[in-house]
Amino acid sequence: MTVKRRPHHNLIAVKAKFSQVETIEITRSANESARALGYSLEDVIEVVQALEPGDFIKSETAHSPKNSKVWHDTYRLLWGDHWLYLKFAGETLIDVTLTSFKEVGHG
Repeated sequence: MTVKRRPHHNLIAVKAKFSQVETIEITRSANESARALGYSLEDVIEVVQALEPGDFIKSETAHSPKNSKVWHDTYRLLWGDHWLYLKFAGETLIDVTLTSFKEVGHG
């Protein structure tokens, strides 16, 4: 697994892709986690739109299964009273999917 300290995917482009409920790409697991925290898809979009470059943590290649072409960009931000953890994964911006939406320290 390769790790880098710069996002693989351009945040402005990610935010543009995640700007409408009709076009959001989110895994079932991330959707279920968001809903368990009380977030609708509209709320998820609002959180994604609030991301700033300083919220970025790391980018790493996929490790399960191992794939050096798929990059996971991880962000953490304070939203209300909760620290949220978001992970976007994809080989290119076209296939980027929100794969994690969790409260830091939970699930």
